[in-house]
Order: sequence, then C-alpha cells, then structure tokens
Amino acid sequence: MAKSSRISFLVFSDDWGEHPSSCQHLFQYIGEKYPVLWVNTVGMRSPKPTMTDLGKSIKKLRKMIFGAGKNSFHHNKSGNVIVYQPPMVPLPRMPGARVLNRVTVTSGVRKRLYRLGMGSPILVSTVPNACDYVGRCGEQRVVYYCVDDFSAWPGLDHDLVEKMEQKLIGKTDVFVATSHKLYEKLAEHGKPAHLLNHGVDLEFFRKEPDKEHIVLQQIPRPRVGYFGLFDQRSDQNLLSQVAKQMSDVSFVITGRVEIDVGRLKVLPNVFFTGRVPYSELPAVIKGWDACILPYSVNDLSEAITPLKLKEYLASGKPVVSTPIPEATRLVSLVNIAETSERWVEAIRCSLKEQSSEIKNQRRSFLVQESWVQKAAQFLEMCLDFHLKKRPQGARVGKTSGNGEAELGSVVTYCK
Repeated sequence: MAKSSRISFLVFSDDWGEHPSSCQHLFQYIGEKYPVLWVNTVGMRSPKPTMTDLGKSIKKLRKMIFGAGKNSFHHNKSGNVIVYQPPMVPLPRMPGARVLNRVTVTSGVRKRLYRLGMGSPILVSTVPNACDYVGRCGEQRVVYYCVDDFSAWPGLDHDLVEKMEQKLIGKTDVFVATSHKLYEKLAEHGKPAHLLNHGVDLEFFRKEPDKEHIVLQQIPRPRVGYFGLFDQRSDQNLLSQVAKQMSDVSFVITGRVEIDVGRLKVLPNVFFTGRVPYSELPAVIKGWDACILPYSVNDLSEAITPLKLKEYLASGKPVVSTPIPEATRLVSLVNIAETSERWVEAIRCSLKEQSSEIKNQRRSFLVQESWVQKAAQFLEMCLDFHLKKRPQGARVGKTSGNGEAELGSVVTYCK
C-alpha cells in the first residue's frame, strides 16, 4: 500500500503491544498506508495498593522514561505507526491531575505531530478520558471508536467516566460502535453513527501447530478452554456448577485473572495457566477440545463483543457461550446455553463433534470478516464525514437488517 501524506491519524487508546485490542488490529493495517501517532493513555481507574497495580505502574513509568517503542503483538505490518507515551498522572480524581495531564499530553502530542509533518490529523479515541485533549491537537475531525460501556465497567468511578464520555460525545464528529447496544446509545445523539463488529485474523487462528502448548502438558483431556481477561464479567457460579457436574472434563483458563477465583481453584478439574504470549495462542487452542465464553448476562455484557468469539470460530473448534447478545447473533455457529444443565449438554455434544463440515462452516463465515476488510470499512467511516454525508445512523459494510454480517447457509448442530 502506497503511503499518503495527506491523511494522518492521531489515536488515543490502550498501550500499543500490550494486548491485541480491536483498535490495534485496525491500525496494524491502516498504518500501512497512512501515518499514525498512537498515544498510550493511562487508565480511568485510580491504582490500588496491590502487587498487580504496582507492576502496571512500574511498567507505565518505564515507558514514560524510556519511551513506548513500536512493538506489536504478533506481526509487524504497521511500520508507519509511531507510539508515544506522554508523562501522565493516573489519578483522575486528584485535584489538578487532569489539568496537568492536559498540559503535558497536548504539548507532547503537538510537538510530535509537527516533527512528523502530520498537520490536521483525524483524531480517533477509544477512551473517554481523551475528552481533555480533543480540540487541542489541531485535528480536522474526531472519531469516537466506542468499544465498551465504560460507564458500567467494574472498578471505575462511573459518575466521573460518564461525565468524561458525555464531554467526548459532545466533541465527536463520527461514532463507530462495536456492538448493537453501543450503536443504539450513540445514534441517539444525532450525529453520523456506524456499527462495525470485530474482525479476525483467520490465517493466524486456523494454524495447526505441531505441538500443543507446554502449559497444557499436565492437564488431562478432554479439555475445554477460555483465554483472555478473567474478571467480574465472568460467571464463576455457572462455571463452578458446570465443572462440578463434569468431573471428567478439564476446564482451562488462560490469561490474566483480576478477581478472587478461590471457589474455582479448589476444584480439581479447573486449571489456571496464567498468561501466554499472543503469538502462542494457536498452540493453546490446539490442546482444547472445545472453547467456552462463560460471561455473566447483565447490563455490562449486553455491550461487549468479545474478540475471542471469532478467534475461537477461526480455530474450527466448537464454541459454547452464555446468551450474551453478540454471541446469540451467531447462534447458528455457536452453542448458546443459559443454565448449568444446558451447559453440560452443550459441552458433551461439542466433545462428540466429528463433522469436518461444521468446522469448515465456521471458518467459511469468517472469510468476509478479516481485519483487513474491517480496517477498510473503518477507514471509509472516518473519511466519509469529509467526503460525503450519509444519513444519520447509517451503517457501512455488508450487513443484514440487524447489522450482523450475512451468514449465508449454516449448519445447525447441538440444538
């Protein structure tokens, strides 16, 4: 892709390279064509006196002192992405902290934009606290890429976050939402709003490594697994009930754990492996017989679109999920179960699955769901406000009446 000096992007989001967020996936590809200044922000939750938060603070401080680098999570397609970690105070409620951050961040960003020749960039934010920097960086327009309902996020000051988000919404020109609930929420503001569900790196997750991951070697089969952040959104009660009823099955949780999981750790068939590098996830999935999404069904889960859902499907393995909205939209490809009894049935059925037709069906659906295609759609949404006006609330991309990608003919199973 030829590089362009006319269009550039200023992105306020999570730390580049720390975990593969949807925004990072998109700008892996957008960065091939357009200059991107990616600004690592601080979280919206004040640090707590825990070892986990201490470790995060030390890592963040190290980036502020020595630089953020240009590392990526498993492939380096975005050679045109410059990562900047400005000095920031992670105490949003402390008097003067936001004022100080506003000065240091905008000053550092403007200097780097000037040095890079990135005049009038398109500002993209995934975080409400970027509201303090919008309008101060010489941007030509503002895109709010809304990936979660932060006003309901566990552990955050919901009142403060909601005020930040409302301020950001007031300054935004274009909304892009990752779930139907978020889209409907933003479309009410009368500005151009788009629905863009997540993509997937199909080739990466359909890999067939020679060996399963070393973290699984001492865990007996059959195995069902979950990877990613395990926090307040996870339904421990459900998982505990299911594991107790399926003593012959190993339940594997791979990733960072942010809640007390004592009730699960005492069960002999529940295993927490810890985190593994993103590049090694295919080897982890290779050792599973089925994939699970044990999310609680509540106001927060109504807005989430787990990246891992399509990544699971790309592996070809069967998937069992609680009835969160974005999973039920793929009901022909995912086993949806609400109660522990139905979960046991769905997992038993998944473990018996032998049909290669079903496996290929999951993957064939994803052919039109790549991050390359999603990045092209996202780019159109960002530029469309300038090039031509769409009807308010218009959606871009191949969608059906409810905004989900067309599935075509699918195989029904385990019903």
